[in-house]
Amino acid sequence: MVQLNWKQKYPFEYSNFGFAVLGLTLEKINNDSFTPLMNNYIKNDLGLNNTRISDGNGDLSNYWVWDNGNPYIAAGALMSNITDMMKYAQMQMNETQSYFNLSHDILAQVNATPPDYEKLGIRIDAVGAGWMIDTVNNIIWHNGGTGNYNCYLGFDKSNQIAVVVLSNMAADFRINATLIGLALLNELRR
Repeated sequence: MVQLNWKQKYPFEYSNFGFAVLGLTLEKINNDSFTPLMNNYIKNDLGLNNTRISDGNGDLSNYWVWDNGNPYIAAGALMSNITDMMKYAQMQMNETQSYFNLSHDILAQVNATPPDYEKLGIRIDAVGAGWMIDTVNNIIWHNGGTGNYNCYLGFDKSNQIAVVVLSNMAADFRINATLIGLALLNELRR
């Protein structure tokens, strides 16, 4: 077993484990499973009618099939469409929920830009609550990929510019959503 020294600083590593723990914590606090909790929040609090935890159904194929109760549902099971994602991006930029601004605050300076990302201008200088923060270019972003799908949402609050890319291709197939999204975001910022 690996023994961690809690006083030592460890390099930043992105992990879905934290989101799984968060999902399990929400279940325990609310005495309900994550899927109905999240679906209710998305619909009733955010007003996003085309976003939900995946149930394997939709107008495409090759959906990831989640085992009921899998804690990693909290990390990668959301499905949406471009209309809802652009609404969500606008909510983030306008900080329409009082807690959105807190998620944009830097929790840690990580300087964790992988060399292949750096060559492409994708930066991870800091992290917020669920967001990667590019402090050089003033971009807050996150990407994701599950199975045959990948996505990117990035925004520049000061210029009120956001880009969402949703793809029904795996992240390692040709050009992924993050590269396309950042290129579009940079083009709009010129």
